[in-house]
Amino acid sequence: MQNKGVIRFIAIALALVVIYQLSFTFFAASVRQDAEEYGKSFETNQKKKEKAYLDSIAGETVYSFIGLRDFTYRECQERELNLGLDLKGGMNVILEISVSDVIKALSGNNQDPDFQAALKLAQQYQKETQEDFVALFGRAYQEIAPEGRLATIFSTKDMRDKVSFNSTNEEVLSVIKKETDGAISNAFNVLRNRIDRFGVAQPVIQPLETAGQILIELPGIKDPERVRNL
Repeated sequence: MQNKGVIRFIAIALALVVIYQLSFTFFAASVRQDAEEYGKSFETNQKKKEKAYLDSIAGETVYSFIGLRDFTYRECQERELNLGLDLKGGMNVILEISVSDVIKALSGNNQDPDFQAALKLAQQYQKETQEDFVALFGRAYQEIAPEGRLATIFSTKDMRDKVSFNSTNEEVLSVIKKETDGAISNAFNVLRNRIDRFGVAQPVIQPLETAGQILIELPGIKDPERVRNL
């Protein structure tokens, strides 16, 4: 009998925890429903009005947990269950940073024929492998210009403190790798900041295995064009 009592207590406790967690989803969804009804009351710009409503109420209390703790709409958003794109719908995109363009910029847009040919060949290689683009570029340049020196291409005014005229190809490729990784990291941070300002609940933003590619999932998004503009 005592064991049954313990099991009953655990079951009740688990049920209360589940109800508590689900309550945030319920109240967040209720606010979004109110916002949708508010938007429909206007003949034009319904989505903008809906978004304005949600922005205006983000810091207001929408849920009071048995008088012990008040939660704003933003806090309910952060705590609601992550339904994901399959259940909630939304937007899923993969953005790709052109590492080739970054390398061109690092070279000062050098028009050396061997350099340009190596970039094009590396782009062809990239279609068949997930290997790092900088490594592919290094291989392509070695094939096209076995005696070529990357230092003559990348010892520009902006790169002078990192690449000297006497740098080896391996040293130059190491610098290029560090610079392109930095560019990708900066782009990732910019995207994260913009998405955070957009106010999407439980977004997913993560770099993919292929260098330069970033996966973004935005559950519940109903205005893809606004996201693209952002």
